[in-house]
Amino acid sequence: MSSGHDDSSSSDSHKSFKFDIVGGKVTAAFELEDGVWKSKSIDDDGSETYDVVGSEVIRTEVKPFGTEITHYADVDGDTVYLRVSEQWKSSSGAPDDGHHFKFEDHLSFSPSDGDDNIAVRGGEDCHGGHGADDFVIREAAHLRIADFNSLDDHDSLVFDTGLGLTSIAQLASFVTNLHHDGQDFIVHFGDDVSITLVGVQPDQISWDDVSVLS
Repeated sequence: MSSGHDDSSSSDSHKSFKFDIVGGKVTAAFELEDGVWKSKSIDDDGSETYDVVGSEVIRTEVKPFGTEITHYADVDGDTVYLRVSEQWKSSSGAPDDGHHFKFEDHLSFSPSDGDDNIAVRGGEDCHGGHGADDFVIREAAHLRIADFNSLDDHDSLVFDTGLGLTSIAQLASFVTNLHHDGQDFIVHFGDDVSITLVGVQPDQISWDDVSVLS
């Protein structure tokens, strides 16, 4: 694999990754940005590790109050990996002050026909399935959810930011603008953070469809 390889393809608008694997060990990681594979740093202090398990690469990162585990899979054997799932595990003795993630089940990056917990991440359109999906928001970024449906599928937005949020009222106080652009419903939290609900009309979303964990 060449780290300088250009490739404008991306699967279903999800972020794409490649890994140099030598002797069953990941020696380098790359992310596709604007059609170019760009190198990602791999920490050598032990806080970030990569394991190769079958067709998956599992990235484990130790953070101050817990561990984040991300699974990447090369599902079609083309050496391009997509994120499959991630999970947060709090460290023992972590203070219960809201300043870390609370949701500790697996978050999926692709939907099923059932009820899913979907990871919402910047730089890609997030999709749920036909069930009642929880879209779990952790990043402060410009986020897009492509198929939110609270009326028929009973989808919901779950804020698990690790920023110490305690209520919907507190979250609402950070909203600087919300509007419908003729097609999408967009909520702004300042200039650098927004959530776009693709194809959603104003009467199809309310604060009843929102919950706050942290």
